[in-house]
Formats: sequence, C-alpha cells, structure tokens
Amino acid sequence: MLMANDLDEDGAGRDTPPSLEDFSQRLGAMRGEPEKEKPSGAGAGLGQALRLSSELLAGLLVGGALGYGLDRLLETSPWFLLAGIGVGFAAGVRNTARMLNKDNETGTE
Repeated sequence: MLMANDLDEDGAGRDTPPSLEDFSQRLGAMRGEPEKEKPSGAGAGLGQALRLSSELLAGLLVGGALGYGLDRLLETSPWFLLAGIGVGFAAGVRNTARMLNKDNETGTE
C-alpha cells in the first residue's frame, strides 16, 4: 500500500521507473541545449598554433621513421630517410592546409 509520502512529485511511486514519455522529454531537453561557444582570444590562437605545429611535426616524424626503417632494411643509407622526411613534410603541410580551410569555412579564426 502506497502512502502519500511514498509518491514523487509526478505522483508515481518511488519504485516505479519514469515513463517513456518522461524520458523522451528529458532527452529532448538535453539534446536541445545550445553548443558551448568556442574559445576566443589568445587561448584560441595558442591552441590553433599548437595544433598546426603538431601536425607538421607528426608528419616529419612519421615520414622520417618510415624512411629510416626502409634504409635499415634495404641498406640504402640516407636516401629513404631523406625521401621520408620530404614526404612527411608534404603530408604535414597538406594536413595543416586542410585544417585551416576547414576552420575558415566554419567561421572560426
């Protein structure tokens, strides 16, 4: 037997789960919240600079490591290393340009 103090605000018992409609309303309210604003000012610029420099550095490191590995495997001293660094640099520049284009299309600076 349910007593008056065993009921929640909506009149349902504490042991009964909320209705599907209630869940849908709460989920819709959560999804409808506006997205957080992106940071602006010096913090945003520093974040973008670190992101772009890490793309370039990652391209160089991966290309250099692959070239070095091929040089060790095929015993062709600096040639694959140099080619790997060049390809890694090109890939880093391409990724950096893609990021900048995507940021400019979305309106962030």
